Amino acid sequence: MLQRRRFAQWGASGLLAPALGALPARAAEAYPTQPIKVIVSSAAGGLVDGIARTIAERIAKPLGQPVLVDPKPGANGAIAASFVAKAPADGYTLLFAVNSFVLAPLLMAKPGYDVFKDFAPVSLSNYGLLVFTVGASVPANNMREFIAMAKAQPGKLSFGSAGQGSSGHLYGEKLMRDEGLEMTHVPYKGGAPLMVDILGGQVQGGFLTMGEALPHAKSGRAKLLGVFGTRRMPLAPQIPTFTEQGFKGYEHGGFWGFFAPTGTPQPAIDKVAVAVRQAVAQPDLQERMIGLGLEPSGEGPGELMAAVRRENLLWSRLIKDLNLRVE
Repeated sequence: MLQRRRFAQWGASGLLAPALGALPARAAEAYPTQPIKVIVSSAAGGLVDGIARTIAERIAKPLGQPVLVDPKPGANGAIAASFVAKAPADGYTLLFAVNSFVLAPLLMAKPGYDVFKDFAPVSLSNYGLLVFTVGASVPANNMREFIAMAKAQPGKLSFGSAGQGSSGHLYGEKLMRDEGLEMTHVPYKGGAPLMVDILGGQVQGGFLTMGEALPHAKSGRAKLLGVFGTRRMPLAPQIPTFTEQGFKGYEHGGFWGFFAPTGTPQPAIDKVAVAVRQAVAQPDLQERMIGLGLEPSGEGPGELMAAVRRENLLWSRLIKDLNLRVE
């Protein structure tokens, strides 16, 4: 029987039995017998692409086949996701996506895929923890001070993001809604140009990855006011979490993980999940991830499913209430 159940059903007792309907039993057990292609939802050369390639290199040996990475950026990750949704469910085409995988269908009229019908979760590689960053000239040293400053100047401050509909954009909208703020959103084509304008004072702040922001904080040109997660990051232990400062909904960063088309045989999913877990458990890769401001995971389909549900629950209400749309 193929794995054609909705995400909501995955992980229930008895539903993860081997699914061999798509392939003869021997073929499923022998998987993989040819190269595996990983479609990445972000541009080549970026942080997401780099992590995908690093993991791909490390899972190739235990799987016994090359694992090739093919970036298909655009449309907030929808181009890559829709491509994989239409691929054969044989385990040879996988998707490496970040949490925009969940956001795009909530923001777009025709994303080209359904998160809950078209994909099977495989492995959660890591979380991407964001940090709210301001320029050194901004007179705020923590998030409460920044909010007080924004409230004193309604409509005068601006925050940037890595793009319309990105995590940084939505977290900025969430912050304004929760705290009763009026700020202008300025979308950029990535975190790098946003960081340039934060340093130059064109925008007052924005949510960025720790890897993008920390070097500028160390040089004294930027300040980091709060970081996601339930505990302070080893990379920057002086930066308090949003949770410490009394904010809710910032306990988890966005997930990064592997998905397969619905119907992919369970033995194939299991083999890839085990290989990813072993790769992420390697100390040097953990150290590299932490150094980039990422939180390693390596958990399997269940934890990835939980992350997908959490993202969907967090953003569907906000997007509906604010009537946010991305063309």
